[in-house]
Amino acid sequence: MTGTIAEVAFPADEFALGKTLDALDTVRFDIEQVVAYNRNQFMPFVWAGTDDRLGVETAFEADESVRDFQLIGGFETESLYRLEWIKDIELLTQILVEENGTVLTASGKDDTWYLQLLFSEHDAVTRTHEYCRCRGIDLDLQNIHEFSKGRTERYGLTESQRRTLQLAYNTGYYSVPRNASATDLADSLGVTHQSISEKLRRGHSNLVRNTLALNE
Repeated sequence: MTGTIAEVAFPADEFALGKTLDALDTVRFDIEQVVAYNRNQFMPFVWAGTDDRLGVETAFEADESVRDFQLIGGFETESLYRLEWIKDIELLTQILVEENGTVLTASGKDDTWYLQLLFSEHDAVTRTHEYCRCRGIDLDLQNIHEFSKGRTERYGLTESQRRTLQLAYNTGYYSVPRNASATDLADSLGVTHQSISEKLRRGHSNLVRNTLALNE
C-alpha cells in the first residue's frame, strides 16, 4: 500500500481563524502541530508571522473560533501559540479521526487555508473530498501525488540534489564565513563546477517551492 499526499485549499470561515485572517490580512499563520484530545477537540500550535503580538492576540480574543490561547514563545518576527478551538472542526475530524490522516503542513493567509495532507491510501482522499462536497465545505483539491520515494520526494529533490545539498552543509559551504567553495564540492563529487552550481540552484529552488512557497 502506498501513501498519498493531497494539497488542498478552502475558505478560512469553513475551518478556523476566519476573523483573525480577515483582520490581519498581511499575516501568515502556520500550524506547527495539531493535538487531538478527543474526537471533537483539537489544540493546534500556530506560528503567527508578525512582530505585532498585541494585534494577533487582540484578533484571537475577537475570533469566535478561538476558546483560549497561550503564548508559547515570542520572537522578533514571529510568535508560537497554542490555541483551543471552540468550534467542532468537521474537516479535521474527518482527516485525523475517520481517515487516520496526518497534516504535514497548514498555512493560512488572507481568507484561505492551505493544507498538505498525508493519507495511508488514495481512496481516503476520495472519501474526504466526497465528505466535504456532501456537507457544503468548499474544498479545492489542488494536487495529489503518491508518497513512495522517501523524504526527498516530499521536498521535490532528486537523489543527486539531496547528496549535493547534504555535502554542502556538512563541509561548511553554508557557514559564515564559508568553509568550502563550490569548487571543493565539485572536486569531492568528481564533477564540474558548473554541474555543482546547477544542482545547488535546482535543489534550492525545489526546497523553497515545496516548503516556504508551497502555500503562497
